[in-house]
Formats: sequence, C-alpha cells, structure tokens
Amino acid sequence: MDIDPALRLYPGQEALTPAQEAEAQRFAAERIAAQNSTEPVDEPAAEALLVQSYAAAHLPPPTRILWVDGPLQLVHLVPPTRRFVAVDMDRRVVGRVIERVRASMWWGDRGAKGWEFERDSRSAEEKSVAGHIWDSVYRHVGDGGWLVLRNLEDSVEGSLWRRRSIMASVCAYRHASDLAVYRFFDEYLGPNDLHALSHFNELVSGYWLGRRRAIIVRRPRVLARDADGRLHSATGKCVEYRDGWGFYAWHGTQATEKSVMAPETLTREDFLHARNYEVEHFIQERMGDRFMAVLGGRVIDAGPRGVLYEVVVGERETERLARYVQLQDAATARQCFKFVPPTIQTAAEAVAYILWLDDGETYRPLQET
Repeated sequence: MDIDPALRLYPGQEALTPAQEAEAQRFAAERIAAQNSTEPVDEPAAEALLVQSYAAAHLPPPTRILWVDGPLQLVHLVPPTRRFVAVDMDRRVVGRVIERVRASMWWGDRGAKGWEFERDSRSAEEKSVAGHIWDSVYRHVGDGGWLVLRNLEDSVEGSLWRRRSIMASVCAYRHASDLAVYRFFDEYLGPNDLHALSHFNELVSGYWLGRRRAIIVRRPRVLARDADGRLHSATGKCVEYRDGWGFYAWHGTQATEKSVMAPETLTREDFLHARNYEVEHFIQERMGDRFMAVLGGRVIDAGPRGVLYEVVVGERETERLARYVQLQDAATARQCFKFVPPTIQTAAEAVAYILWLDDGETYRPLQET
C-alpha cells in the first residue's frame, strides 16, 4: 500500500501534523466500517491470514479450520470445561502475538507502555493517535460486542463453564479496538507482527483457536446500529446470524421482540419481569402514555406541575410500593413518568426532586418552560 510520505509517522515524533490527525480519523472510520460489515468474505484468504497469525506466535498452524454460521454453533462445538485454558489457545495466539509486538515497538523508550490504554495516564501523543482510534472503534464496535455477549450468555445453558467459548465466539468485536491501533502503526510507522491478525480479525465475528482445530464464526447477516454506533433497529433484530440466532436492541439497550415490534401490546408482567433497570426503563418508555394505566397506578396528589402516582410492583411475596410523578418533558413536550422515592408525598415535592431541588416549597419558578 502506497502512503503519502507526509502522512507517515517517524520514531520519536512528538506531535501529529493536521494532515496526520485527519488521516487517523479517516483510518478509524474505515476500520469501523470493515468490522461492522456483513458482506461475505474470501474464506481461503482469511484462513491464510490466520495461519500467518499462528506463525507470528511461533505456533504450528491448526490441522483443521472450521467455519460456522453463528456463535451458538461455536459454543456447542467446544466442550464445556471448568478450566478456561484447558483446551483453548486463543490467549496463546492472540495474546502472545500482541505481547511480542508490544515488547518490540521501537518508537522511543515508552515502548509498550502506551498500549495499555489507561485513560488517566496517556500522554498527549498517545491521546492524539492511539486514543482517538481506540475510542472511536470501541464506541462503534467494541461496546456493542458486550451486548452481543450478554445475549449469548442468556441463550446458553451452563454459561458459567462455557464462558470462554462464548467470549471467543464474538471476540473479533472485543479485539477490534486494540488491533485497529496496531494496524495503524503497522501501516504508518513500520511493520509489526500483528499485521495478519489485525486483517483477519476484520473479516470475522469471532474465533476459537485450538492446537489442532480452529473454529471461525462468519459475520452476521444483519448488524444494525444507530448514528452513535449503538446496536439498534426499529424494524427487526439488530443482530442476526446466518443460523438464525440474534436479538433486538433499541439505541444500545437490550430489548424483546414485543417491545420493539409491538409496544402497544406490552403488559404489566413485561415491566415487572424486566431483567434489569435499563430494560425496565426502556419498556416504560415504549409504553408511553399507557404506562401508569397498565401498572394500575392511583393518584396520590396532583398539582399544576405534575401528578404523583403510587403503584404496587413485584409479585405477591415481594410486593412493594413505588411512586412516579407524571410531568411534561421540556425537550419533547411529551408527558413522561419519573420514578421518585416512596417517601415523597406531593406532586410539587416530586417535581422538585426530579429537578434536584431540596423540597417542594423551594420550587417556585417565575416561569416554566
């Protein structure tokens, strides 16, 4: 690849030129697009890159390379084990090559230090190059990878002992940020041993690397994100693999099919059985104005600024009282419901609590917007 000499980095360079900064941003966007692509790849070419990665770690290549159409297929092909490293060489291939590259970096005496990405200790130079690329790729690739991982764990029995294979099945998204940085320096500073692995990683969804067998997960056929890079789709699954496994998400929040495709059918039970606060809040938002009616709330107090409701939540053995204030969202002009502590007694006090004021008596604005 021919690169404009003005864009190349040089050992000991203390600051980037404006052109180099622009090129780093372009490079990060290119890596994000490649890692999020759902296009089929040249599988023999990808296998050749994997063999080169083994060689870079001074390991013999696997005798068999198997491609699968989804992460669940990989998980079911790898025997569950209580010892995460018993039959798995992913750490030896990926980790060993990365450590070798870190130890051999030649730009100044900082060497490997800059590649731990400790946010509070990065130098200005590290922030300007590695920081931008790592943060951009993580925000648009890696962060969503953890949501895929959580959904996989929900789908796999005995996930505690299968966690190593579950993580391997989507590891390309988790490794993307680190490998994008190393690929940048491989191309703009000088060759390093992660050349093959960084290229291979962009062609797949995940991989389990063993002594005799390597299992590679093909890219999903659907991978939808919003403008901020969060997994999201309003028309179906945001992630769906070729074997049919996938899940729904709404602007980065895990969701059910009903909450995305048919929010008008959401029930009290859907809200009460939400797996965590994030999902609970999303179901509440999707219910919209129906929320309090569906939960069976009763009015405790009403005033010009809002209405305070009390509802019974939980099952019989774990019933508890919760209170919500209904008020107008200043940004959207929509009516919304906000959770407040059960000790709050008036609507004015509830609105004041939401606005981080001390109590209802001190909330006396001259004008509301």
